[in-house]
Amino acid sequence: MTSLNIVLSSSGCDRERDESSDDRLTLEKVNYSGNKLRIDGYYYENFDSRNNPYISVFFLYENGIILYGSSFSVDQIIKQEERYRNGFHASNAAKFKYYWGVFQINGDKIKYEKWVPVEGPLFTVTYEGVILNDTTFVINKNYITKEGKKKEPGEIYWEYHFKQFSPKPDSTNRFIP
Repeated sequence: MTSLNIVLSSSGCDRERDESSDDRLTLEKVNYSGNKLRIDGYYYENFDSRNNPYISVFFLYENGIILYGSSFSVDQIIKQEERYRNGFHASNAAKFKYYWGVFQINGDKIKYEKWVPVEGPLFTVTYEGVILNDTTFVINKNYITKEGKKKEPGEIYWEYHFKQFSPKPDSTNRFIP
């Protein structure tokens, strides 16, 4: 797990912040109507944190939105899925810009960009990878786009697997029109 994922899963605060100085997403939001990846559920990645099994979840939507579904201990999956169903997760995500981003699929390639929680203005990170089949993709590169400048890419290996799930949290948010 890279430091960007650790920041993503452990940061954020409830205080009001000025969002006007946050970096803008550079990836265009494009509707997804393809069949390269299923979107009737969520994608998850397993990882170890301090020798404990964890899972990181993302939802993909037809409107090109990606929603971070949180990172949590594997033994908390039933509780977290209930939070998705009862609206608790959507309510919490509505408060924080860094839960949201956009994705694009081009052939067997996937790319998504989202804000990363840090002190001060949020910056964006773009993640790129390859689709292995309609239920699995691998993210193998990420890079920061800060103040319009692309930083050197980092090499990673995150393998995401699909789990059918309904109902998904709503993708409507105030951060991405």
